[in-house]
Amino acid sequence: MRRLLAPIILAAVLSGCSLLGPTYKAEQIDVPERWQWSDAGVGFWPEPEWWRAFGSPELDRLMSGAVAGNRDLRAAVARIAQAEARAKIAGGALLPTVGTDASARRVSQSSATRGRTITTTYSGGLTAAYQVNLFGAEFAAAQAAESRVEASRYDRETVALTLTAAVAQTYFQLLALRERIAIATSSAATAERLLQLLEEQRRIGTTSDLEVAQQRAQVATQRSAIPQLVQSERETLAALALLLGRNPQGFDLQGRSFTGLTLPPVIAGLPSELLQRRPDIRSAEANLRAANLDIQSARAARFPSIALTADAGTTSIALGNLFSPASMLYTLVASVAAPIFQGGRLKGQENLTQARYEELIETYRTAILSSFRDVDTALSATDQFRQRYTYSLQARTNAREAYRLAELRFRAGTIDFLTVLDTQRAVLQAEDTLVQSQLAHINALVDLYKALGGGWTGPASEISGAPGSASGGPVIPMIHTGVAGDIATIHERCRIPTSAGGSSDRAAGIGRAHGSQVHRSTGIGADSNRRHRAGLGSGGVGRRL
Repeated sequence: MRRLLAPIILAAVLSGCSLLGPTYKAEQIDVPERWQWSDAGVGFWPEPEWWRAFGSPELDRLMSGAVAGNRDLRAAVARIAQAEARAKIAGGALLPTVGTDASARRVSQSSATRGRTITTTYSGGLTAAYQVNLFGAEFAAAQAAESRVEASRYDRETVALTLTAAVAQTYFQLLALRERIAIATSSAATAERLLQLLEEQRRIGTTSDLEVAQQRAQVATQRSAIPQLVQSERETLAALALLLGRNPQGFDLQGRSFTGLTLPPVIAGLPSELLQRRPDIRSAEANLRAANLDIQSARAARFPSIALTADAGTTSIALGNLFSPASMLYTLVASVAAPIFQGGRLKGQENLTQARYEELIETYRTAILSSFRDVDTALSATDQFRQRYTYSLQARTNAREAYRLAELRFRAGTIDFLTVLDTQRAVLQAEDTLVQSQLAHINALVDLYKALGGGWTGPASEISGAPGSASGGPVIPMIHTGVAGDIATIHERCRIPTSAGGSSDRAAGIGRAHGSQVHRSTGIGADSNRRHRAGLGSGGVGRRL
């Protein structure tokens, strides 16, 4: 008995130690030392509820509604549950299976000497089986499933970040369209009043039919632009309702213009910390770790496997003696199975996982390059569109003054009507361009805050809800399977890395700054060190439109 148990115990002790590699190593990233187009706000990050900096209570309510009702966000939560279920399934292979059975059998026999006899036999037993994870195949598969759970949680945060940015930009698009409709309607009304004046002058003979026809064409042209704007406004309102998970019928908002909005400050974070603050990057890295573990699992499948089986039971023809020592029996079996010829299937599976890993490496590197590009592009856009807004504001002021002077001189008879038409068109164009430049500037700020991660800082295990949950939106809990803890306890001494990275402080943003050493080359799994916080005064940070 001891000779049989010794190799079994040894095999169980060695179970789970992945000896085949490859060991995952965090990618070394070439991190830029500074942004290319702007250094404004370096070291400052968005707050988790960054949209509150715009000072719009209506936008705050929309964000809470989107977190509660958006279908894509709910689907992302469901995908987390799917990943957790797969992790439970994969983790179950690391544990023994135990089953039980019980039976009662009655046999009737007839013979010439003894006549008819009836025999009843009772039996019961337990069966336990364990697949020894000698080369780490099941352990690697379980860890890969856990990494994919982590990736699904990061994906959920990416969906939340994309959602909040989309709600903000769609809302601002709606305000811009409504303001443009108001401008077009007001300009058309002004043009009609001028037309009435021209018709009066024609009756008294001071204006010709040509000027009247020109003004009528101008009125019709301005009126023709309104239906297209109204249609765009309705489509934008319906799109916003969809983001909130609501029917567009009966959905409406009170906001009519940008008046009263506050422009938040331009911030830039730090290139060395950006990758830790982007959930899409963290998701790509988690998937990369999972792919590395898939290679280990596929490689281990080519080696022998050991199965242990134990049966213990009892059988008796008398129910009262079923549990007596004389009725007990047991069986211990240890078996070894090794693949000899599989037609290249196992090698092909290993090659497949290796190719998948190489693909995800390139996807990961592309995501990192895209994140740096997103921030630099957004920083440039905020600066350029701010300048555009400044010049558009000057153009509108000058166009209004030119139109006022032209109308006065036309009434005095010192200029022809064509000059009035030109200045009239210039005012309408300047007013419309100003609104569009305001929208471009605001959208650039939203893009910047999105590119910086939208205030997201926590690892997947610390995420408790979507951005905006503190403003009244529901907190969607992150469900933990408990499989990872069991696996870590069983295989602690094997020192197989389960995840890269660590924790990071929560919610450093507008009003908080992080200072850290900038590394030229760093791994994404490493946390930033030597951080300190410095206050950013709230007075004068934003400016009102």
